[in-house]
Amino acid sequence: MIVVVSNAGQAKSYNKQQDSYLAKRRSSRNSGRTDIRMDRIVVVGLVLLYPTGSLAQERELPAVVREVRWRGDLSEARRLSEEALSSGSVDRRTEVSLRLELARILDRTGLHWNTRPVSEAIAQVDSAAAVTDGTDARLDAEIELMRAELEYRAGMASRDFRKATAHAHTAIELYQALGDRHGEAEGVHRLGLIHLQSGDLETARALFDQSLDLDRSAGERLFFRGEYERHMGLVEMRSGNTRGSIPHFERSLSARRRVGAIDASLFAASILGSALVDVGRADEAQPYLLYAITVADRLNSPMGRVRINLVLGRYHRLRGDYEAARMAFEAALVAADVIGSTSIAGQATAAIDELPGVPTPH
Repeated sequence: MIVVVSNAGQAKSYNKQQDSYLAKRRSSRNSGRTDIRMDRIVVVGLVLLYPTGSLAQERELPAVVREVRWRGDLSEARRLSEEALSSGSVDRRTEVSLRLELARILDRTGLHWNTRPVSEAIAQVDSAAAVTDGTDARLDAEIELMRAELEYRAGMASRDFRKATAHAHTAIELYQALGDRHGEAEGVHRLGLIHLQSGDLETARALFDQSLDLDRSAGERLFFRGEYERHMGLVEMRSGNTRGSIPHFERSLSARRRVGAIDASLFAASILGSALVDVGRADEAQPYLLYAITVADRLNSPMGRVRINLVLGRYHRLRGDYEAARMAFEAALVAADVIGSTSIAGQATAAIDELPGVPTPH
């Protein structure tokens, strides 16, 4: 069975069954890797596949920072960006791109720690806008797209997406004028996210499909396809069709892993495992949950641990292992305390109280 390991000193150690399971997986090949084939997805055991070797010096720095961010090394990505900016030797386009990367890094760090420092990220976008001074349409489009993303994030609590919608429309218009269908696809996709969060699922579905058509017309990008599949899966799930969401989540995970987006793969594997548990396919969920909790620990993501441990608790409950379920829900409580989420702590506590035959420690 799966028992979760969180930060050192914060959670339970593996039990004997877990150790045995991992030992068998690790020893099944001399290389230490195990290919677990599930439909069209290949999950490579518990080994995290990171790019190796030095990054080619001739590559543009923003692309290097993006790659480091994708693999989840957010501190290193931030360091690279800030050092380059402080050097004063980068050109205008590079400075704007690095500031927008910094905004993404801050936003992603906030996801993992449940802080979402939107104002700090927006300050980076404001600095980028000051550099362009409205004289470069392409940079202006990138800035508007980033504003749409951050204002979308800022509007989540109140469900007020008017600013995000306005920036998305402006970005779309700028990209259309430039003839940039990749950029237009990004803007349309942002509108789809806004409608998804507003509960307008059919409009969201249509916008996501439109964004994919635009992306394909300019040469389909694998990471964008991963985003499309994830959000189409959420449309299906929120429409009550969890079974229909699973193929979308499978393709999302596959795309994210193929481009080396380990950070995003954590949440792709988690939601795929959750959907499989929800439809009673617990055995199929197991390798995805093992992968997700390992990535969460590797990236030190309390939010990742919260989400996965809540799924693991349901996984064990479905299999009738109530003690393991209690341990998973308790690990979720630990992680919820780290990120200061009383709502998640309440979910985990309620789940523990509902377990049959397991006394709740108070």
